[in-house]
Amino acid sequence: MLTTNRRLILLLFTAIIFLYYGWSFLFSEEAFRRSIGASIFSMVTGMITLVLLLNVVKKSSSGSKRNFWLLLGTGVFLNIIGNVIFLFSIINQGFVSVYDFSFLLWLGAYIFYLMALVQKTKSLSNSTANSPFTFNIIVFMTVSVTISIHFLITPIWLLSENSFFLTMIGLFYTITDLSILFLITYLYYLSKSSKERPMIVLLIFGFIFQITGDSAFLYLTLREAYQHGGAIEPIWLLGLMFIGLAALFSEETSVENSLNNSTYLDNSETVFPYISVIILMVLGIHSYHYEFNALSIGMLLIFIMIVSRQFVIIRKNKILMDEYKYLAYHDSLTGLNNRASFNEQLIHYMDEAKQAQSSVGLLLIDLDRFKLVNDTLGHHIGDRLLEIAAQRLQYVLNEDDVLYRIGGDEFVVISPNATEENCIEISETIIKEFRASFIVDHHDISISPSIGISLYPRNAEESQQLLKNADFAMYLAKGNGRNSYCFFHSDLNDALTRKVKIENELRRAIERNQLVLYYQPIVDLKTGQPTGVEALVRWFHPEMGSISPAEFIPIAEETGQIIPIGDWVLETACKQNLAWQKEGLPPVTISVNVSVRQFQHTDFIAKVKNVLETTGHKPALLELEITESIMQNVNESINILKQLKDIGVKTAIDDFGTGYSSLHILKKLPIDTIKVDKLFIDDITDEANQPIVKTIIDIGANLNLRVIAEGIETIEQANILTQYQCHFGQGYLYSKPVPAEMVPGTFRGQIK
Repeated sequence: MLTTNRRLILLLFTAIIFLYYGWSFLFSEEAFRRSIGASIFSMVTGMITLVLLLNVVKKSSSGSKRNFWLLLGTGVFLNIIGNVIFLFSIINQGFVSVYDFSFLLWLGAYIFYLMALVQKTKSLSNSTANSPFTFNIIVFMTVSVTISIHFLITPIWLLSENSFFLTMIGLFYTITDLSILFLITYLYYLSKSSKERPMIVLLIFGFIFQITGDSAFLYLTLREAYQHGGAIEPIWLLGLMFIGLAALFSEETSVENSLNNSTYLDNSETVFPYISVIILMVLGIHSYHYEFNALSIGMLLIFIMIVSRQFVIIRKNKILMDEYKYLAYHDSLTGLNNRASFNEQLIHYMDEAKQAQSSVGLLLIDLDRFKLVNDTLGHHIGDRLLEIAAQRLQYVLNEDDVLYRIGGDEFVVISPNATEENCIEISETIIKEFRASFIVDHHDISISPSIGISLYPRNAEESQQLLKNADFAMYLAKGNGRNSYCFFHSDLNDALTRKVKIENELRRAIERNQLVLYYQPIVDLKTGQPTGVEALVRWFHPEMGSISPAEFIPIAEETGQIIPIGDWVLETACKQNLAWQKEGLPPVTISVNVSVRQFQHTDFIAKVKNVLETTGHKPALLELEITESIMQNVNESINILKQLKDIGVKTAIDDFGTGYSSLHILKKLPIDTIKVDKLFIDDITDEANQPIVKTIIDIGANLNLRVIAEGIETIEQANILTQYQCHFGQGYLYSKPVPAEMVPGTFRGQIK
């Protein structure tokens, strides 16, 4: 929408044009008055334009931009002075004539115009490849020069005997106009991807009017048909007006970084040189008074056929270029905009928000455990999962929100004019949409999003920093248990620094003996007698102190360090169990947690066998706890579980009921134990939740599986579990996880 200043200037310029035509009509028979009016209107228009140009010079922060507008302003100033002198000459002489000094000033104005255009061309050509449109410029200028030579330069030269001075002025005007025409044509192509495109287009129109006025003036003067104050002057007025409008619009030019910023030519621009040649051919035929013979007709037909063939090639190239542009800015798998598109459009949205003094929300979405799905089920399943995830995300977003896939399992949403409340609403909608599992080639897959949010300009004023901050927030969301969202705040820098340090230090934690195992007894709920222990890894860092497993285990899983850590835990636990037996402790089952990544590893079975052989640990006294996520790849999981059973190793499903539980699948798994997750035990005193726990216990009993309740903290919880025929449990009610040296005493003292 036009601002008030723009409206006023446009109305003023429009009024000048109407007043000029009114003056010309009123004094159509009086050349003297007509000439005075034309000069006055030219001076007034020039002064308004000069004020607009100087205003931009004053506000320009860049030296090159200030110089550009200053050169244009100097040219307009010389134009005004030339009109003033011309007006006084008319008044003093009483008739219209050509006065040397006025024309010299106008020629000087054109020199400054040329200098300004050269500077602008240089500044734009530094960042734009110009080879695609060089041919167009050459053809167009060849046609323009040819027409100028035929209609202007040759007739002017023929007059050299009459007046050398007038001949030189005419030639200088023509050559200068051709130079300006070349530069504005060059600028037109250079500005295709420029932020200054609107201003440059107005400037180009201004100089086109100037060149048209000059050419018409010379053409009519050569034929002694020019009348000052006639039809030519409004063309020059329009030229000055458009230069002024260019200055006006440069103050409020909207910053655009369109995706269509390729230097490749579109269809209309490719056709342009052929149209120029056709015009030249028509003028050539006209110069021969449309007299045709067999040769000229044949040449014309051949030309038409060649041009027709070129049009076909141009069309095919256009289709190919459209495909190329699409591929360059879209993800081939999901069809969403890609990282290149994101990088450019984010800057565009940030610039728009800056002008409108609004904000932009950036939501970085990472699919939790996607790499696990990709590694265990195959890339074809992972690709299909990404496609469905993209469809779900696209479905829940608002019309103004734009979705991008920027790599792997990462998606980004740009939400224009977003507030913190808008971002929360979008995030919660996405999380809700992902609660339903994904069905991919008969696989029932549950996957959740972790969302990091940053806001422009609150969190960053640069696009890359805004994305980086969203990335920080996304990692915090993962650290908070995944399937959540988090806003960026300054403290996240400290959190990310700690995460990176943990990741680096974790690589050397085993060799530096910083990892230790604690053990939590598993007891018979009726007698309180310990029947086994669960090995739990702890990390004590010399500088950072005790680091919670909830903090470092997700990092280990993310980086793959969980595999060597898991191998160490398995070997250490088996050795410790044998050490207890040597101390006189009766043989007990030791439970070891195994990550899905470790479980799915190709040499997992071989490693288990090797640990049992090297330590001498009995397979029957080892139970491996695996989470329910192994059900994502049932056939492979069943095969691994069968191999463990053949060895004699027991297996348990940990955190049962929280993820992929399916009775149909569970009955196929050759397991020995299911462990009821602490989340269910916490709410067991609520009668509304008791049927859920009872159902899980009944499932275990019906499948002849041992059921262990985790996280028992009160006697009331233990009594309810005993009432529902759950025979085994563990939790703080009986014992916290303790160091290895305290376990024998715990067993001998018998837990009450």
